[in-house]
Order: sequence, then C-alpha cells, then structure tokens
Amino acid sequence: MSDKKTNHADARDKSSVDETADRKHASAAPPPPSPSPSRSPRVMTVVAFAVVVVVSMWIGGSWGGLLADLGRRALDGKGEEAMPSVGSGGHAHGGGPPAAPTGPGQDGGTITIDPVMSQNIGVRIAEVASGPLIKTIRTVGTVDYDETRVRDVNLKVPGWIERIYVDYLGAAVEAGQPLFDFYSPDLFAAQEEYLLAWRNRDKIGADFVPDAAEGAQDLVAAAHTRLKYFDITDEQIEELQRQDQPQKTMTMRSPHSGIVMAKHANEGMRVELGMQAYRIADLSKVWVMVALYEYELPFTSVGQRATLSLSYVPGQALEGEVIYIYPYMETKTRQAMVRLEFDNPGLLLKPGMYANVELKATLAERATLAPRSAVIDTGERQIAFASLGEGRFEPRNVRIGVETEDGMVHVLSGLQPGELVVVSGQFLLDSEAKVREGTARMSKGRLAADEPPAMDQAPMWPEPAGSYFGRALDAYFGIGDALARDTPEKVWARARVLADAVAGLFAAEIPGGPEFWKQHPEAVTIGVEALGLASESDLSGARLRYANLSVALADFVMATGVPPDFGTTVLKLRCPMVRDGQGGSIWLQPDGVVRNPYFGRQMQECFEERTVLPVTGSTHSPGQHESSRDMP
Repeated sequence: MSDKKTNHADARDKSSVDETADRKHASAAPPPPSPSPSRSPRVMTVVAFAVVVVVSMWIGGSWGGLLADLGRRALDGKGEEAMPSVGSGGHAHGGGPPAAPTGPGQDGGTITIDPVMSQNIGVRIAEVASGPLIKTIRTVGTVDYDETRVRDVNLKVPGWIERIYVDYLGAAVEAGQPLFDFYSPDLFAAQEEYLLAWRNRDKIGADFVPDAAEGAQDLVAAAHTRLKYFDITDEQIEELQRQDQPQKTMTMRSPHSGIVMAKHANEGMRVELGMQAYRIADLSKVWVMVALYEYELPFTSVGQRATLSLSYVPGQALEGEVIYIYPYMETKTRQAMVRLEFDNPGLLLKPGMYANVELKATLAERATLAPRSAVIDTGERQIAFASLGEGRFEPRNVRIGVETEDGMVHVLSGLQPGELVVVSGQFLLDSEAKVREGTARMSKGRLAADEPPAMDQAPMWPEPAGSYFGRALDAYFGIGDALARDTPEKVWARARVLADAVAGLFAAEIPGGPEFWKQHPEAVTIGVEALGLASESDLSGARLRYANLSVALADFVMATGVPPDFGTTVLKLRCPMVRDGQGGSIWLQPDGVVRNPYFGRQMQECFEERTVLPVTGSTHSPGQHESSRDMP
C-alpha cells in the first residue's frame, strides 16, 4: 500500500515539475491568475467521489477497485495517474511522463485563455444540474359541451302545445321542472284506458273464472306502463287516480337538469311524433378541445393532468385531465385533437370560450440537465464547453434530448451533474479551438484533409484490455437479456460484473495513454451507469439507466471498434417506441434473434433499424446500416 502511495506522489511531483517548465517555456511572464468559479468541477467531483467511496464500503469490497479508478481518473484528468497501468500482480499504479501539449496554449483537449480575454469576450458559466425531467406543453383550447351530458326532449305522440313554461334559449332547468302543457288524442285515450282498468281492478272475478282478478291487475299494469312510455311521471299518474277523470292536457317535465341549448317548442304549434322540443346540456362539467402537433403527442397520455387559465381572470386556475386522444390527424395542419375534461364551478367556462391550457409530463424523476444556451448545434453534432477552472475550457461532444420550459435540456451523454459549462461566449471559444487545432496540424506538416478516418485511429486492443472489454460486452449483453426476460435480479448481478470489467479496462494499458481516455469521456459514463444499475431496485428505473448506458457504450464501440477476437458480430438496434419524441432509444446485442430489453416479454422482437458495429482495425466505414420493419 505504501509503495502505491509513493508512486502516485512521485508521478504528481514529476507532472507538476514538467507543467511548470512548459509554462515557463511558453511565456516569460505568467498570465494573471484566473478567478476561480464558485463551484469548480474538481470540487464537485471530490465531493461526489467521497460519497461514492462511502457507498462502496456499504455495497461491498469487490467494487472498491472500480470506484477508486473512476475517482482517481476524475480527480486528476491528465498524466499517467489518470490512466492507471498494470504492474506486477495486476494492480494499477501511476508513473510515466505527462502528455505533451498538442497546441499552443492547449493542454491535451483543453483550451487555455487569459481570464482578462475571457471577461472581454463575455464568457459566462453555469452548473450542470440533476433533477426531474419535465416536458411542458402550452396551447390554446376551446370550451365545448360534454357530449355525454347532452339530452334531447322528444315527443312520443303527435299533438299540440297548449302552454309553454320554458320559452327561451339558455334557460336553466332542473330535473322535473315543467316545460309545456301538451294535448294529444293518443295521450287522452291512454288516460281513459288506465282509469277504466283502475276502476275495475277489484270488481272482476268469479268462482268460475279464477284468473279474472289477476288479469284485471295485468290490465292496470299495462295501462300504467303505456303512460310511462309517454313520459308521464308517477306523480302525475297518482294525481290522475285521485281526480278519477282524464285531463285534456298533460304537463311535460324536464327529465334532466342543465341549460337549454336548443328550443323548437312554441305555444299553439302542432308537433309530430319524434319531434325534438328541447335540447338540454349539463354544464357542471365541460370539455376543452386542444390541437397538438405531432411532435407533442408523445408527451401526452390519457389521464394526464392539465391546468386551464383565462387571461381575463388572473390568479384562477382549474385542474382537469386528458380523457381522449383522437386517433387521426388533420393532414393540412399536422395536428391531432385532444379532449380534456374540467369541472365548471359557477359555470365559469362557457362553450365557445378560448382558454390557455398547460400540460406537463414527467419523463424522468432524475436526469442530467444543462442550459440550452450551453450547447452549440452544428447540424451534424452538438458541442458544449466545460470549464475546468484556471482559465481552461474543454470542448465536449454531447447528445441532448428534450428541452424543458425553463431553458434546460436533457443531456444524454457528454456532461455530468456538477460540472460547469460555458453559456455565453462559447462561439468565440469554438473559433479559438479550431484555429489552434489547425495550427497544431500545420506544425506537424499535416492538413485536416490528410487525417485518416476515425476508425483507422482506433487502437488495437492489447491484453489484458481486450479481455476486459470483451468481458464488459458479455456482461452488458447479459443485462439486456435479463431485461428482455423481466428478471431484475439477474440485471443486478450482471451489472456488478460489468462494473468490475470497466475497472479492469481503466487499469489496463491502452495505446495512446491518457489522451485516449480524454477523447472518450463516455467510458466514465459506462462505469457510472453500471454502478447505478447494480443498485437500481425498480425495473422501470433499471431500463432508464440501461438506455443511458447503451448510448454511452454505443458511442465508445463506434469510436474504438469491437475487439477482433470477440468472436461475434455486434449490432446496434433502435426502438422508436422508447422515449417517444426523443428519437427512441438504442441497445446493443450480438447477432441473432432480436430481444428488445425495453418492453420485456411484451414485445421482445420490436425494433425499427439495426447497424453492424465495426471491428477494431477495420478500414471500412463504421456502422453498416440495415433497416427493418419488425414493428408491431
């Protein structure tokens, strides 16, 4: 243990001396010191690493190697200590000279700018955060009647309206309230029939006709039912019994409560069988119809909560929910209608009104979030500049997903929570990086056009690095197979194997030394996600971490290639139904039967396209693409 500490101290001292010499050689007078940011990535990493070490003690000793390797790599960032090599006994140790700068003012992949210049060009930084990923959709809706609460009052017999009680549109009516008095010969005859059967119900009967009394009761019931079918209430029938004579007109009453939205009844008019006299709508609940664009539909689901507000009623909001998403789109507008339901206290919402509607969808409980202004989108790739402190900045290739309402974006790879990124002035930094890259290449007698393809620069995998890489791929494939079979306990076990394999890969010697790991920050993401996956107790959470792990591993394999002796073709497949609206999600698997890890046993063969990943040292263009339509 003491030998390891001595080696690390010697490496740090040597690296410090070399760096001092380089700085003196570059400039006789050192630049004024840069103001340190309030929270540097190094400080955040130290805190994070301390927490991880404590967790490792609780989880188990077999994880200590990976945690230590990840911590040392994150804490140093350059020199041989950041890329441990394998000594006798297979233990990682430091040593070796630090990497030479690749350009003026540049330390490896970083850019060093005088703090006065940074201030003059307006460089500002912000912290990469971790929090819930919430997608907010704001739109305008139209209030409409709840069609399930609209009732018609129709006439079952022809006749004449003698008197009308509800004589205007918009009138509020209650169930049982009189609507109009109605005369109909058929209705008058039905009253007489009922009274005749009622009067004779106890008179019919004789010893020689034992069933006559029962038949009389059946006649009363039949006549009573006929009046009911004419919409005569039980109270009106009882009143008819007390008066014992038919009435010329019967009062038709409202069977429902609500607002009159259509009226066709007038005093003295003749009505025909089946005519609509009134249409009554219950406005205690209303629908709100909103039109959403197709790219917003993946973030909308039935049962999702919605908030409604009126611009002319400030401070008041109503809560509702999505109850239906129409299964077709308007081809001209590329929009689909979505139906929301809201309670309508005091009839505040009136059909035909416009209202502001807000829908929120929680896509992840915890995700990496960065300011949108920190990302430069060139059309082919997305770049962010990480601030390393002391006037140093590092360009990072990042992948982003959904943008939130507060100007943050979901970072899929390239940045970690706690790091600091440039949010203003990064275009000038980008220009500076390109100028220095061109200068460095010209000093070496090479032009950018002469650079070989990325795969030609990929290192061959010496032992034991190749074995560790192959073991990591096997463990990852086992995780995907366990998720496809809905067996989380196997996921955790395989994740531990993957974490150990990544630790061994970090410890093994790789051609290119520390510069290799600086060019592949996604390797750290693989290790971190493996640790998180091993401690993930929820299957859905495990699939989310697996998606992040797959993105990082795919980037790493595309850049470095599959070890030639791995023995099988590795495929990258994409499922568009995962993370809708973000381009779906990918996973890797060996060539063979497709096993989708994101839906378990429900849709194991679901995928849209697959790509053959290159082998290390191959000269063909990476990623032979193949499309398929094995979608359900």
